[in-house]
Amino acid sequence: MKKVILFGAFIMMLAVSASAVNPRDMTFSEIEFDAPEPERWVADNGMVIFFLEDHQLPVLIAHVVIRGGEVYDPEDKVGLASITASLIRSGGAGERTPEQVDADLDFVGAGISSSAADEGLTFDVRALRKDVDQVFSIFADMLIDPKFDSAKTALEISNRKDRILRQNDDPGSITRRVYYQTVFTGHPYGRYATLATTDKISRADIIAQHAKFYSPDNCILAISGDMSSDEAHALIDKYLGAWKSSGFKPEPVPQAIPQFKPGVYYAEKEMNQAHIRFGHLCMDDKNPDRYAMEIMNFVLGSGGFSSRLTKQVRTTAGLAYGVGSYNYLRPLMGTYFGYCVTRPDAMGQATKMMFDIIDEVKKNGITAEEMEIARDATINSFIFNYDTPAQVVISKAYMEYNGFPLDQMERALVNYKAATLEDCNRVAREYLDTENIVIIFTGNKELFDMQPEEFGPVTNVSMEIK
Repeated sequence: MKKVILFGAFIMMLAVSASAVNPRDMTFSEIEFDAPEPERWVADNGMVIFFLEDHQLPVLIAHVVIRGGEVYDPEDKVGLASITASLIRSGGAGERTPEQVDADLDFVGAGISSSAADEGLTFDVRALRKDVDQVFSIFADMLIDPKFDSAKTALEISNRKDRILRQNDDPGSITRRVYYQTVFTGHPYGRYATLATTDKISRADIIAQHAKFYSPDNCILAISGDMSSDEAHALIDKYLGAWKSSGFKPEPVPQAIPQFKPGVYYAEKEMNQAHIRFGHLCMDDKNPDRYAMEIMNFVLGSGGFSSRLTKQVRTTAGLAYGVGSYNYLRPLMGTYFGYCVTRPDAMGQATKMMFDIIDEVKKNGITAEEMEIARDATINSFIFNYDTPAQVVISKAYMEYNGFPLDQMERALVNYKAATLEDCNRVAREYLDTENIVIIFTGNKELFDMQPEEFGPVTNVSMEIK
């Protein structure tokens, strides 16, 4: 009996298999994008607030972005914004010591984090609805009255210096750092904290940094969660309504312009790998060509195993552990780069193959089939970036913060859909470049199959930590 049942099941499987549709022939209805529109208002102290109700879970999520960031660090005190942001979270707040802040948040299972990016200072807050008052009280004290505990300040600065002393341990980090330092020569995007700049940062500098930049009229708050609009208004008035303006308005930082010297930059490190990164300045985050560029680059190098770089360099030739290309959009100028991690005895072969693939796309473009697949994947990925109320409300905050219209999400979707094969191939011709570029090789050149000099004039990068 058991054999009969198994045989019957096998016959049914064959029948289902024979009638199955090839996944490549399947069609799906277009995904609709209908994100909710947050409420927006401006508090009496100038703070901009975006709010969306979300009653799926008894949770409140808040995100704050403050105009400032690492691009405003004094050249001799690079690292100040980042250290200040960390200490706002770890250095005590209001009447609470650092230990009391941690204990109070742990007790209710809430989280608050703060950090500095290039163009902004950020906070993230997550709490259960029942604990919102306690958590927002701590959060408000961090924003308005951080204590910058002396012991925590000394520890943070010491930890930063330890991190700098270890900056050459990871070859990927070396390659990334040297690339940005080089391609953004003469611009704050190319600056990294050193032992010397960190040594010059004092507690007084940190207090002054907070007093200058952390101001309500320099701040956008995005909040979503299990409360009504009236409750959100009351919560913000109660805890942030007394926050006073510093009166300081950060001046815009100039855009980056090409000042780098094209050529090869070699970072010596004893290891059994070669790390490669090459590229150039490309476009900022408002360039109208960015939509076609993203679709084209999906085909070329960002589309994972479907991209030409991965298929040819990794899958077919077996020359890479990881390979791809990226169009990194930034407000003050972005960069387009290719990257690869490979065996040292395949460094030259992999680099030449990547150049050949990029030059082929620049010369002959991508195909209509590739473009359609890439555009669909890009649109689907874009839509799922706004899958929750928290994602939507935070995105709206950044639209305003970065100077985009508030319907930028809808406009972007229209522009992705409108991109044509001609657009994609035009941006490939205009923006792809394998000549006027910087090339970073990290590894032991004694093991390379080709010497760095074969790719252009070489600058040896000092690995000394200062």
